[in-house]
Amino acid sequence: MIPLSMFNAENYPEAGVLEKAKSILRHPVTRMKICFIAELPQARMGGAELQCYMIAERLALKGYEIHYICYEKAPEPSKIDLNIHNIGEDASRGALRHIISFFSALKEANCDLYLQTCPRSATGLTALFCKLHNRIFVYRAVNLKDADLSFSKEYYWPDVKWWFKKAYSYGIKRANAIICNSVRVAEKFKEKIKSPVIVIPNGHPIKPLKNIPPKEQYILWAARLTEIKRPHLLVEIARRLPQYTFIMVGRGRYKLPELPKNVKFLGFKTGEALRSLYEKAAIFLNTSLIEGFPNTLIEAGMYYTPYVTFYDPDDVVKRYELGFHVNNVEEAVQSIDELMRNPDLRRKMGTNIRKYVEKNHNIETTVKLYEKLFKELLNEV
Repeated sequence: MIPLSMFNAENYPEAGVLEKAKSILRHPVTRMKICFIAELPQARMGGAELQCYMIAERLALKGYEIHYICYEKAPEPSKIDLNIHNIGEDASRGALRHIISFFSALKEANCDLYLQTCPRSATGLTALFCKLHNRIFVYRAVNLKDADLSFSKEYYWPDVKWWFKKAYSYGIKRANAIICNSVRVAEKFKEKIKSPVIVIPNGHPIKPLKNIPPKEQYILWAARLTEIKRPHLLVEIARRLPQYTFIMVGRGRYKLPELPKNVKFLGFKTGEALRSLYEKAAIFLNTSLIEGFPNTLIEAGMYYTPYVTFYDPDDVVKRYELGFHVNNVEEAVQSIDELMRNPDLRRKMGTNIRKYVEKNHNIETTVKLYEKLFKELLNEV
């Protein structure tokens, strides 16, 4: 049996080390019932939702019974065998109705292990349910904000109610394990809580590519339109680089300023339409200051697209020359201009990011790490 300590932040795999993990994860699968409390990516654009879905999809294909509890209805049905419990209608009818509906869905799922992601009152409710029914509760952290139990403006927390703070903190402190996608997030959690904190890298299905795909001369920005993603910085950067085209993808409640003529806003995109934008982009731009390990870095890397970012997860962009880590708009403008003027540099950094992603972020390895952790946790009950 592999001890949980193997998966902690101190032993987080550096580039290439994930290959060693593969050799110790070749054990037959035992059937488990696993419930994900997360939105389906067909209903909401977000890296956390997509990551959970990809993990759930592959566990279902391995024979696990997978349940999903979500608030929003997906516009198209899932292509895999998921037991979906939608509670959105009841949740909108008041707090008591929400709690009753949520507990009913948890009970109806009747799973061995419940995994919830993103800070919500559901974090505390799921932890309480698992305590009352002797089930395993795992929280999957998204970014640094999740680990900030002081709910400070520094981490873009809105003005949350006292009961939300109590519920979320209760859930975090009583989780059987907290999964983080970067060392930096794990270390912040460890400052405040005693629950086991495990680092498992995000993963994606990486399509074999022998050569750099044909690129078009545009800079891609893709994220939820929220304050934490700072889309206004894209607008400011684009104004200073009128000679280049910027493509903006996303949706949300954030009110965008007037867009300059060189910014094309495409709204919400998923699936092949989004993948095609990554594939053809010359550069990807990330303006967020608070992240965990952004899925956009992996998605850009899959298609040899250099990454210009205000947030460098575990310093991998700088360490492996995957693009540029910038601290302000001026640096972003200079870095983008340098890359757009220098195709050889784009090719070099594009090759670097592709190699890094291939070595460290394959979804099959990620799923095996989740699978092994889940088995370890259930054996401890």
